[in-house]
Amino acid sequence: MTKNNIPNPDVSVFIKLLDRGFKLSVPADQEKFYRDGYEVFMQRVQQHKLRGKVYGDIEAIALTSIECLVALQRNNEQTNNLATAFKHRIEKLDETITGAIES
Repeated sequence: MTKNNIPNPDVSVFIKLLDRGFKLSVPADQEKFYRDGYEVFMQRVQQHKLRGKVYGDIEAIALTSIECLVALQRNNEQTNNLATAFKHRIEKLDETITGAIES
């Protein structure tokens, strides 16, 4: 099987944290998310480090990681709430249409 037949080939993305580098193999259609996410993550780490010179590298990375997890949890909760609201609207619409057809 050639690479052209593979529906979603992997590409390499290099991530550098502190003095270590990581070469990740990610699906090609997600490469942009890894590159953009890494850039935003590192900008946020820099913001923490520059905030009054209180946080070192490890502290800034830890705080940024926690912020990312909290943001994911918040977005997950919002998505669940939207899905629930959408389900209720569909149910009401179904009741309205059923009532209109029956009358």
